[in-house]
Amino acid sequence: MTRETINDNRGQMRVIEAMIACLLLISGLSAATYLSRVNVSVEDNSLYETGENIFDLLSDSNVVQRIMEGGDFTEAQLKTLISTLLPPDSVYAVYFGSSMTNSTLLNATNMGFSSSSGNNAFSDLGSYTISLPLSHVEYQPVDVMLIIDRSGSMGDHYNQTHTKLDLAKAAAKTFVDQLNMTRDRVGLASFADEATLDCYLTNNTASIKSHINSLNANGYTNIGGGISKSNEEFVNHGRSDAVWVMILLSDGKANRPQSEGYAHDYAIEQAECAKILGGKGVRIYTIGLGSPNDLDEDLLKQIAFDESKYFHAPTADQLESIYIAISKDILLQVRYDIVIIQLNIFGSG
Repeated sequence: MTRETINDNRGQMRVIEAMIACLLLISGLSAATYLSRVNVSVEDNSLYETGENIFDLLSDSNVVQRIMEGGDFTEAQLKTLISTLLPPDSVYAVYFGSSMTNSTLLNATNMGFSSSSGNNAFSDLGSYTISLPLSHVEYQPVDVMLIIDRSGSMGDHYNQTHTKLDLAKAAAKTFVDQLNMTRDRVGLASFADEATLDCYLTNNTASIKSHINSLNANGYTNIGGGISKSNEEFVNHGRSDAVWVMILLSDGKANRPQSEGYAHDYAIEQAECAKILGGKGVRIYTIGLGSPNDLDEDLLKQIAFDESKYFHAPTADQLESIYIAISKDILLQVRYDIVIIQLNIFGSG
């Protein structure tokens, strides 16, 4: 390579870096962050390294958030940026989409793929979870099934005046108060020897609290039955535009229906069904009340949609704070979006 060629290439790099800096400054982004990461090949016809660098730039969380907020990172700026970084006569298409709304956030292309060659190409696809200020995200309604253990041990006294079930009912009602019942709904299932659907999904606060108050403790522990009843309610009355959630509380080990081994497997089977229900699945939170010796914590962790969504309450007076923590986690979850980025580049030969 001649000195003149090297100087020309270095000159091209300086021009490109200057243009990137201008574009990023216009967009309100930090040019220094990106200039340290973007390395454009001007000598090699291969698009692989160039494509990776462009994709790395576009998938930065600051860029993604600015695009999602509908800010000043416009389609025209996106086209100019990509065209500047690519070798001449390259064909490209870039797409940003929202999984929450199934909508296109931003896309840009310079021509159809039909005019390009497949011999020299780059393609990459990625998904990125991002949280946004609440003013920029439309709230998704929530359908929640509360599943409460009403087996005999829940009737044990926590103190002189209240049983474990008394405090569980109070905590469940506190959870109801955390939701916005103009858009959210809550239902109730409970279990002992058998499981029952005690209240359909409703936005009637008085009704759901009345059904919670009516629970009484007696019998064994049919955890799988409680999940099954909730599955049926989601299938029959769950809203397609709502996030589906179960919160299951138990102070014991699954021992109904039939033997303990069968009951354990049945609970897992019903939880697995819930996680794929309706094509989108149910987010299951579990709470174990009491001593770990009296619980099957491994089962409760396996039932939860993520092991971190299992909560241990050594004593019943901790249930209220756990239900509040879960309510906050549910509301946080629905304020996250998954952004899909697809970048395709085709060279001229």
